[in-house]
Amino acid sequence: MLVRDEGRLRIITLNRPDRMNALTADLHHRLQAAVAAAGNDPDVGAVALTGAGRAFCSGGDVRKSREDAASASRPETIEERADAIIAHGRTAVVLHRMGKPTIALVNGAAAGSGMALALACDLRVMADDAVMRTAYARIGLSGDLGLSYFLNRLAGPSRAAELLMLNEKLDAVRCSELGLVNRVLPSEGFAEAAERFAAGLAAGPSVAFRCMKQNLRAASGSSLETTIEREAFNTARCVRTKDVKEASLAFREKRNPIFTGT
Repeated sequence: MLVRDEGRLRIITLNRPDRMNALTADLHHRLQAAVAAAGNDPDVGAVALTGAGRAFCSGGDVRKSREDAASASRPETIEERADAIIAHGRTAVVLHRMGKPTIALVNGAAAGSGMALALACDLRVMADDAVMRTAYARIGLSGDLGLSYFLNRLAGPSRAAELLMLNEKLDAVRCSELGLVNRVLPSEGFAEAAERFAAGLAAGPSVAFRCMKQNLRAASGSSLETTIEREAFNTARCVRTKDVKEASLAFREKRNPIFTGT
């Protein structure tokens, strides 16, 4: 896995191109640590997740899982397997709940748990030749890493059932129609254009973004009155930030604001 910073943007790249960035237990562990570290770094304004080579992430490494099972001293219990999957799923939780914008730069195929990781991010930018696929039905599995949660909220319950059960390959146009991606960019020059998009978010008002994410998460299960109250308190918090003062000054000086996340 590769980790680098471009200004206030932390770019995390899954780096198993020979296996289409398929997820092993070790890669899950390292990815989770990298995402958590980015979330706790005050110098990071946003986090971008992408893949090396021609894929974003093809999902779990089924071949490696079978090899591990064959070499184990005893069969794994259902509880042990479930605990391992839950531990892997915490990466999706951190991406989703982090107080900073998270952006999936979907440069190629995103399938199974790879699709779940992309949907766990706040925003998704997709290359016009990339594809997504739930993938689980073809191997007799039901899904993990919160894929059903994200599909249900992004595409709706009926579409979520269709996508999981029919396992159709979704091109970028279809993903856009379903509300699964926010931008579709040409594959030529995709990395540079997608990183510029993400860098724009990284340079934004971090406190306001954190409050926006809190508002959006709470709004899905709250009344209008409760939502208005939460928005009011978060706005009051934002008013105290240096970023608000900088935005006001920049407006008067007819220039773009330079936010510091304070």
